[in-house]
Amino acid sequence: MGIKPDHWIRQQAIETGMIEPFTEKSIRSGVVSFGLSSYGYDIRISNEFKVFTNLNSTVVDPKSFNSGSFVDQTVEEFVIIPPNSFVLSRTVEYFRIPRDVLVVCLGKSTYARCFSGDTKVSVLDGSAPTLEEMARRHEAGEQFWGYSISSHGRIEATLLDVPRLIGQDSMIEITLDNEQTIRCTPDHGFIRRDGRAVQAHELRPNDALMPLYRGLHRGYEMVYQPLNGYLFPTHRLADEWNVRNGIYADQPGTHRHHVDHNRLNNSPWNIQRMDAGEHIRMHNSISYGEEFDPAEHAAAIRDALRALRKDDDWYRNYCQQQTRRANRFWAEEQYAQMREKWRLAHVDYWADESNREAQRERQTQFWLNNDVARDQVSAEVPYNHRIKSIRELPGTHDVYCLTVPEAGNFALDAGVFVSNCGLIVNVTPLEPEWEGYLTLEISNTTPLPAKVYANEGIAQLLFLGGDGICEQSYKDKKGKYQGQVGVVLPRIEK
Repeated sequence: MGIKPDHWIRQQAIETGMIEPFTEKSIRSGVVSFGLSSYGYDIRISNEFKVFTNLNSTVVDPKSFNSGSFVDQTVEEFVIIPPNSFVLSRTVEYFRIPRDVLVVCLGKSTYARCFSGDTKVSVLDGSAPTLEEMARRHEAGEQFWGYSISSHGRIEATLLDVPRLIGQDSMIEITLDNEQTIRCTPDHGFIRRDGRAVQAHELRPNDALMPLYRGLHRGYEMVYQPLNGYLFPTHRLADEWNVRNGIYADQPGTHRHHVDHNRLNNSPWNIQRMDAGEHIRMHNSISYGEEFDPAEHAAAIRDALRALRKDDDWYRNYCQQQTRRANRFWAEEQYAQMREKWRLAHVDYWADESNREAQRERQTQFWLNNDVARDQVSAEVPYNHRIKSIRELPGTHDVYCLTVPEAGNFALDAGVFVSNCGLIVNVTPLEPEWEGYLTLEISNTTPLPAKVYANEGIAQLLFLGGDGICEQSYKDKKGKYQGQVGVVLPRIEK
C-alpha cells in the first residue's frame, strides 16, 4: 500500500469528483494553507461549528452524544475553542473515495506547531527519547512525564500526552550556544528567559531562552529553578505531581521513596511515600546488611570527618563551599537590612584602597592554587541557553509534537522550554467508497482559549492505494454516515 502523489489526486478529483470543490495548488497567502500538495490534500474547515459546553456537567458518552451539550455557531471569520474543550465542524469539501483507496487524516502543523521526529525530549525517568520514538511507545500504551514552566515561573513535573506524527511542513534549524540543534516549524513557540513566548521565526542570535539545568547531588537529580536560582530535587517535583493529582496525600513524617531504587527514575509512578523511620531502616539494610548498627555507623562518620579536618586541601574546599552557601543565604531579600548594617560597619575599612587590593590579591592566590575549588564553583554557575544561529531548511519534512494539558509547554533535551501542540484534529479513516462532508473534532488541549479560522486549512489527507480491490466497501455495507451533509454527531445504532 503506497501513498498517492499529486498527479493521481488531481486526476481523480477532476475525472471522478473525488474532492469537490478541488483547489489545484496549495493556497498559502495570508491564510492557513489548503489545496493540493506533493503527496496529499489540505482540507478546509467550514464556518459551521458545534461548540461543546458543559454547563450541565454532562458526561461525554461516545455511544450517546447529548446534543444539548453543544452550541451551534455559524461564524464569518473564526471560532474560539474554550480551554480543554472541543468543537465539531465539517469540511468545505465533499468527498467520493475510490473503491481501492483508504484515506487517513493528519492535523496541520500550522495549528500543531511541530518538531522533526529526531527531536529529543527531557523525560523524568532520566531518558531522552525522540518524538518519533515516543509516538510509537505511546501507541503501545506507555505514558511519559517531563518538565514544564508553570504560570508563576516555577519548573514542575507534567504529563506529556499524545506524542504523534502531525504531517509535513517546512522547517528552520536553531543552533544553541551548547551546539545543540533544534529543527521545528517557523511558527513553533519558544519561551524566553523572561517568561515571554515567541515564535521560532522571531528569534534572533543571542536571544536568551528559558533554560533547563540539571545536576546530581548524592545520586539524586536536581533541577535549577530560574525563579529563585536554587536547585530542587526532581523526585520532589514528581511527588508534587502525585499529590496534586490525588495519587496520594501529602503526609507528614514521610519520605519520598523510589520504588525501583533508581534515584534517576523520577516518573511519578516510581515515587511513593514511606514512613521516615521505615525508609531509613530499609536503605540501611540494603547498604550495610541486616546487622547494621546506627550508633556504630555514626561514630565511624565522626572519625572520618576528624581525619578529613586534618587535610588542609579538603578543609579549604569545605570552607569555600560554606562561604558560597552563606552568600546565597544573605542574598535573600528579607536579610537586606542586616546586610546593609554589615556594609556600613565595614565601609571605612573598604574605603582604604590598600585593604581592597590586599583582599583581591588573597582571592587571586587562592584560586590560582586551588583548581578543584575553582572547578566546583564554575560548575555551580548556570548559563542561559542563547541562540547562536538560525537557518531555513530546504524542502518539507515529517513533523511531530505532543500535548501538555497542564501547562502548555515542555522541555527539550537540548535544554530549553517550548510550547506544546495545542489543537488535535480527530477523524476516523475514510473507507473505500465512502462519500460525504467529513465531520471533524478539534480538541483544544491547552489551558488557554484557541482560535480556529473558518474556510481555511485544518488538516491534511493522505490517500493510500490498496494492493487490490476490497471485497466489501463502505457503500456495500450501507454505512450510517454515507452521504452525510452537515456536522453529524457520533451515534450507535441499536
